[in-house]
Amino acid sequence: MRYDMNLFDPPFESIQNGTKRIELRLNDEKRNRIRPNDRIFFHRYDQEYDVIKTTVSDIRRYRDFRELYEKEDLLLCGYEEGDHPSYEDMYEYYSKEAIEHYGVLAIEIVKSEEPYLVDGHVHLEHGPLTEGYAMKFINEAIRKGLDEIDILDHSHRFKEFRSCYDLLRVYPEQDEWLGRPGKFRDTLNDYFTMIEVIRKKDLPIRVRFGLEVCYTEETEDLLREILKDVKLDFLTGSVHSVGDILYDMSFSKRLLSERYTQEEIIELYYRRLIACASSGLFDRIGHPDQIKVAVETDDLSLKKHYEELARVCKEKHILAENNSGCHWRYGLSDIGNSDTFLKTFKEYGVGMITASDAHDPKDTGNLIREAEERIR
Repeated sequence: MRYDMNLFDPPFESIQNGTKRIELRLNDEKRNRIRPNDRIFFHRYDQEYDVIKTTVSDIRRYRDFRELYEKEDLLLCGYEEGDHPSYEDMYEYYSKEAIEHYGVLAIEIVKSEEPYLVDGHVHLEHGPLTEGYAMKFINEAIRKGLDEIDILDHSHRFKEFRSCYDLLRVYPEQDEWLGRPGKFRDTLNDYFTMIEVIRKKDLPIRVRFGLEVCYTEETEDLLREILKDVKLDFLTGSVHSVGDILYDMSFSKRLLSERYTQEEIIELYYRRLIACASSGLFDRIGHPDQIKVAVETDDLSLKKHYEELARVCKEKHILAENNSGCHWRYGLSDIGNSDTFLKTFKEYGVGMITASDAHDPKDTGNLIREAEERIR
């Protein structure tokens, strides 16, 4: 059995450095089934993709924290030499009434050095919104040893977003693409119904659900209205167009070259991406370095754009994808973002998440280990 728990910085860092090897918790409904050999994934409270993977080696139950503090080695529970431990310290986290009702646990853990492997960008776009189709992606993620899979679909799958794409219809090629059978075929309620079915399943992997929303400055107010009541685990904002031209289609380079210089394409892309991050609508930014499918550029010349985007992402607490799809789908040399991008975002302390951009089950988890290693 797998359990996910959040920790504030001090206890998280104590587990990370090996001094804390016993976690104290209430013996409530969420935790009373924990047994030796179960896995616990500790997520840093403000950075949920900073994760420590552990295995339960023993678990001891006590009537209350007074009894626990008398019998456990409190240095292994997170205290340091010179501290003055008191069982009343735990009242900061749990009420006396809850402790008396449930009892408490001392959970002995062994830390793993394995990275937390997540595919943060997987689409059901080529199939139906059904439990059976979603499980093909989930089972592939389990087979490949991932710890989490995040399923999202493009906003252009859902009828609610149809009017957000009107500005792209000025070109026949894009109007034809938006008229294909897979576009605007489902409602958000169809998606929510499928999500509820999956969430009831007892799975050995964390499965989260979101949307990948195509952002433009012109549609921001419309997007805000559509998204205001949407309750999902996350929202990813992505930029797929420069001006009113899609940049990653077979016809894109021709349309772009007829209207913009290479420098203008880069400037417009990053201006829009920074507006996307600044909007406050999103938790993540999708494939932020992907404009390189449309332009040839010296990576160092983009550093000013990387720095401005990093500042906004840090301020807004937004995760940036390191999306391997840029490599295996589009043929870019880097597995995800460039070295300059990754170093810049690390310097600014921006959180990053690995992603594959898989559109078919077999591609789930493509190059995720490599993308994670590049972040590290």
